[in-house]
Amino acid sequence: MKDDTLDIGASVPGLLVRVALVGVVGGGAWLLQPGIGWQIIAVVAVVGGAVWPQTGLAWFAMIVVPFALITQPVDLGRACLAVLVVHLGHVLATLSLTVPIRSRIALRALRPTAVRVLTVQLTAQVIAIIAVLLPSADGRGIAWLAPIGALAVVGAAVLLLRRVRR
Repeated sequence: MKDDTLDIGASVPGLLVRVALVGVVGGGAWLLQPGIGWQIIAVVAVVGGAVWPQTGLAWFAMIVVPFALITQPVDLGRACLAVLVVHLGHVLATLSLTVPIRSRIALRALRPTAVRVLTVQLTAQVIAIIAVLLPSADGRGIAWLAPIGALAVVGAAVLLLRRVRR
């Protein structure tokens, strides 16, 4: 019985999820440069979130990203990077809650997650580009779009809740 093994194919260590989380969120905070104090807070929080995922510190660290966008002039590259950092950080923080640090993850098991990440990123990056390139609210702008977006979010939430209750 000692010779029994479980072959899962190509795999990566579970630790990689947490290392990637620190790299994505910490690197994003460094690249977006919200200020040295915010960078330190983000890195300390994401490292704490990687060590103790159940604390939610990784999500706290991602709060720094919007601050970096708000405190500096609008830039397309920074906006796209922020969308990537927050989304990928959220996915990795969620995976770190479910994947034990000493485990191995089959790459085949990560494929659906990777497909969802790419699909959401494609949509989110297009929306970010449109939002940055549209005229500002100095004039007429696109202020009318905010209530429409809010209604769309409420409608989507209602539809999803109805599907869950069935």
